[in-house]
Amino acid sequence: MTGSVLPLLFLRAGGRPFAWVDDEITPADRRWVRAHSPAPALLHRVDPQVGLTGTDFAALDAWLRTV
Repeated sequence: MTGSVLPLLFLRAGGRPFAWVDDEITPADRRWVRAHSPAPALLHRVDPQVGLTGTDFAALDAWLRTV
C-alpha cells in the first residue's frame, strides 16, 4: 500500500462508495480495497507525466454513473 493514505481514505469513506485518483496506486492497494471495502471503490491511476486527461475524467464519470 502507498504509505498510510489508503486506510485513511477508507475510514473517511465510512462504508460509502469512493474513488481514489493517484499516480501511485499499486496492485497491493487494489487487493487491500477488495478485502476491506464493503462498498464499490474505484482506484484510478493517472500518468504522473501527463496528469488528468479527458480519458481519466471519462472513466470517473462512467464509474460515478454506476454507483
